Amino acid sequence: MLKKKSIGVALACALALGAWSGSALSTPVNVNGVHWDTSDPFYLTIDSFNLRETQVSNVNDVLIGYGQIGSIDGNNSFCSSCDLTFTFTYKVQSINGNEVVFNTGSFQFYTQAAGSFNATNPASVNTSTPWVTLAGHTSKSATFTDDIGQLFASIQGTVADPTNGSNGFGLVDATAGPAWTFLDFNNVNDGLGGFADLNLNSSFLTKPARGCTSISPNPANVCHYPITGTGELTATVPEPGTLGMLGLGLGALGLAIWRRRKEIDERA
Repeated sequence: MLKKKSIGVALACALALGAWSGSALSTPVNVNGVHWDTSDPFYLTIDSFNLRETQVSNVNDVLIGYGQIGSIDGNNSFCSSCDLTFTFTYKVQSINGNEVVFNTGSFQFYTQAAGSFNATNPASVNTSTPWVTLAGHTSKSATFTDDIGQLFASIQGTVADPTNGSNGFGLVDATAGPAWTFLDFNNVNDGLGGFADLNLNSSFLTKPARGCTSISPNPANVCHYPITGTGELTATVPEPGTLGMLGLGLGALGLAIWRRRKEIDERA
């Protein structure tokens, strides 16, 4: 049975949650110069551009790529003194017609001096210190033949030569780096009884860089990456008002329990 002291503590904590959720969740975030505001109406949305990736055509082929973040929550001035870049890798798990499923995925994001990244030079990604690491999260897709994987791609054209309309989706988890605690949402349902941190969506097609007449075997050469595209990371973030209502609801529950307990004591 709850004691008055315990009820009082629960009530105080619940009311504190309501107050905290209306203020603390709307504060600016700044991680190594990369900044965003949790009260932004688009929070959290991270969009890439200058994304390039390799060609895959068979099971166990490894997809690798690189690119640059172009905006966070629609703001392209999220870091005045840096470029936010990334590399990624996934392994082909299965191919069924125009469906390709990948696993063993991960992204590494990096901050580097503004203007130092050159999309035509893969080696210009400064891979010295990860800003955040995102690991592929296994999820279930009801629309795919092979319905369990980390990244699901629907291909227009052929797997090796995708055309306009090709797209992919999956889930990722923030696992390391100074930014990971700010991206560790853990509230995207994976369809398997668990939760991931972020949704990943992408679109892509074959479009080699100008001057590339064949695929280079050298990963440091832009001609090694004949496919271009865009990508987006989004989080399912509770509204501050929703958390506030939760806190107030818990407070009301605690107060009701306290009153009920008081009535019982008075009758005794």
